[in-house]
Amino acid sequence: MKLKCAKLREPALLAVVSLLVISGWPTTENHSHSAVAAPRTGKASRARTAGGRRTKPPTFRLPPLKTPEQKLRLLELFRQSMPAFQIGRHVQFTSRDLDTSLKISIGKPSYLFARPVDDTTFCRRVYLDVIGRNPTPRELLAFERDTAPNKRAKLIDRLLETEEYARKWAHYWREVVFFNSAANKNRVNPQAFEDWLAEEFRKNTPWDRIVAKMISATPKSNGKLPNGKPDVGQNYGPNNFVLACENKPTQIASQTARIFMGISIQCAECHDHPFDRWKRIQFHQMAAFFARGKYYMPDQDDPAKKHLVKPKFLLGEEPPEVVANNPDARRVAVAAYLVYNPDNYWFARAFVNRVWNELLGDGFYAVDSLGPDAEVIHKLLVNRIAAVFRYRQFDIKWLFRLILNTETYQRGIRTIDSEDEYFTAVRPTRLQGPVVVANLNQFAKVPAPVAREIRSVFRFDPSIPQRDLEGSIQQALLMMNHPALQNSLRNSPLKKRLLQIADPKERVRQAYLAVLARHPTSAEQERGMRLFREAGNPAAGIDDLLWVLVNSTEFVTKR
Repeated sequence: MKLKCAKLREPALLAVVSLLVISGWPTTENHSHSAVAAPRTGKASRARTAGGRRTKPPTFRLPPLKTPEQKLRLLELFRQSMPAFQIGRHVQFTSRDLDTSLKISIGKPSYLFARPVDDTTFCRRVYLDVIGRNPTPRELLAFERDTAPNKRAKLIDRLLETEEYARKWAHYWREVVFFNSAANKNRVNPQAFEDWLAEEFRKNTPWDRIVAKMISATPKSNGKLPNGKPDVGQNYGPNNFVLACENKPTQIASQTARIFMGISIQCAECHDHPFDRWKRIQFHQMAAFFARGKYYMPDQDDPAKKHLVKPKFLLGEEPPEVVANNPDARRVAVAAYLVYNPDNYWFARAFVNRVWNELLGDGFYAVDSLGPDAEVIHKLLVNRIAAVFRYRQFDIKWLFRLILNTETYQRGIRTIDSEDEYFTAVRPTRLQGPVVVANLNQFAKVPAPVAREIRSVFRFDPSIPQRDLEGSIQQALLMMNHPALQNSLRNSPLKKRLLQIADPKERVRQAYLAVLARHPTSAEQERGMRLFREAGNPAAGIDDLLWVLVNSTEFVTKR
């Protein structure tokens, strides 16, 4: 879907700035910023006095845009001018609509789709996806006993209101931003970034506002912090996106396009993109938005030569001259062009695709490889979801509810080899380090050094497709042989509880519920009881069983 309204080109941008003056922001009398001619429209621009003399067009000065609050006030005016928000309340698009559209787009017989999972599997999957841990045995059994027909939707709603949801997804975006960052560790604060995002997700702040805060940030050096580190504003969460890019215009431009539009333009920094239509000049025009002063592009043939480049957004928007000459205003302008231009469907689509990719194991396209010439499967559907996401004012929880309540998300797992099979089943996905640690801590007290090691060894770039990820020998050896981890299992609260159970069959059942968040099959039940018999005593048998379960592929995989 494409919205029909004017792009945020110079007249529109000036018109919104004019609203600031009307709404009480500082005017020409009390500020020394550069004057801006008010937009001219029709006869008003040719108005004359009673004596017939031509009147001078009214002027105003660009309001101050130094603080985050001042920037957000301007961006909020752009936001309220979006026609999508005005019609959004009338748009209906349900999980069932999504399922129906996807089946039509896939075009395969129904018997080729994986069957819906049972309540136990659904419960474990949605806990892992939404809050980043397995359900406890008590939570799982309570869900299984619930007889309400809408209990899955109720569970989704409840999990989305937890602090764990906010923290899990804040950490995801921290990894997206920082995984490949080469920034000096003394000049960034990833934890402050995650803490800020967790609070935003907890409040369900719309995605456009979150991103606008990041893109419009202009961190500046403020001396030193009490701990001796340079103070460049890293303790203010939103600054850390720019700081992760080392505050370099080329890095910020590249990462902005990759993360928030799903477009890879980095190759165009040195030459025209070899596989897409992006030109070198377009990359540097985008980078010019983030320069502290004038921006110069190195000559392609002679790096000693430099060419002055004015800011221009990827879709062609050029800021007014007064904005182009103000570094703070440029950041506000590029945030507005990125988020609020109705022709920039990439912004909403990139977020939809990332969330879909995390929940289903595959995206409609690689999360950071979209461009005008890139391949997209089920293009009409992802465009429709993205359009409604915009209509819903970038409501993050609405998007989660939409996807999690679909039959598509609730299907069984299957290894998927070709795009023709995408979304006929859910791809099994590897768990990140924090999730592995959270699951271990539910039944064993893992020492902090071991937890840090697990987080490191099981860490991977969230932008890499799951189909390209593989387990490592280091991961396997850590789980099998780490002395401190094995000691934690041998002295775990779970083992103490299992020792109090006299029935070996129930002992096996409780071990599976605690470690894998499911009931054992008949074959697994028999193998577990055999372990007890061969071990010679209950304690040794429990040690063997816990070791087997923790070292299973299932323990480090979402299914």
